[in-house]
Amino acid sequence: MPATPLCSLPPAHRPLADALALGPALLERARSAAAPWLAASLVEGPAVVLGAAQRAGRVVDLAACAARGAAVLRRSTTGTAAFLGGRGVVWTLALPHVAALAADATARTLLNRNVRGFLRGFARAGAPAHYAGREWISLQHRPAALLGVDAAPDGAVLIEVLAGHDAPLAIPAELAAPDERALDRWLGKAPAALAEVLPARRSIEELAAVVIEAVAVRAGLPLTDGGGALELAVERFRPIVAPDDPAPPGAGPAVVARVPIGWIEAAALGEPSPPRAWLGGDVLTARWLLDALGQGASPASLGAEASPLEGASLADLHALARRALRLTVSE
Repeated sequence: MPATPLCSLPPAHRPLADALALGPALLERARSAAAPWLAASLVEGPAVVLGAAQRAGRVVDLAACAARGAAVLRRSTTGTAAFLGGRGVVWTLALPHVAALAADATARTLLNRNVRGFLRGFARAGAPAHYAGREWISLQHRPAALLGVDAAPDGAVLIEVLAGHDAPLAIPAELAAPDERALDRWLGKAPAALAEVLPARRSIEELAAVVIEAVAVRAGLPLTDGGGALELAVERFRPIVAPDDPAPPGAGPAVVARVPIGWIEAAALGEPSPPRAWLGGDVLTARWLLDALGQGASPASLGAEASPLEGASLADLHALARRALRLTVSE
């Protein structure tokens, strides 16, 4: 039986909002075709790209970003924020199930298994790459690419890899909110721009293509052109102007906790019955899992392999949701 091909869209210059909108579009393609999809978008900043569950005002100073002309957008995948100070690349990988590229992958080993093709691609492009877990890839021993992840209840998976060519991914201190400045996101390492760690002869276009090819080779799958244009729901990726976004209107006061990846937070939602909470933060996981915990699901009912989860535990998230609800009751 022939191997299912890895469908790809060749590297192309795209507005950043279009590049982010590719995530949901390719996820639907992967689901309907039962085949993995991979695209590379060449984008331009300045911009901050927030993780799907990060509250804007905890990560960036929106007024400072506006004064600098740096748009603040939100991607579909969870995780931490990336700064694109000039040219950058967004790779979008959509899988119909967790083991589509690596037969031994599970929800909890999803990133570890699927990052390997990207490591090979960066190395082929001239920058030795390493992944030690969680949210970033090191090139030449410096953080240089950021990971985001989401998964659907039916098992389809979306992974995004973001890298800045002209400037490192770290949010400049003058654009960061106090809570963001309080974190050592990079474990004492200085993040690098791609231009600092790749050979000077290697163009951003070549890099984008080399990585796509390497992902296919690492998975042992033939690479095929995905063909025509996609319909993109770009309106979902407009610049953010509200500091509490994406917490729903009417959410109660936030409770916040430090976890290995950074911050997680929760807030009770209005007066629903039964009570429920909004859960957000820096954690790498499925958005549906955050919703389920906010609606009162217990960690035991979800199971250890329910979803990708990096940077916090089910117990951390569940406890924080309960704290937010208790805070509302006590008031």
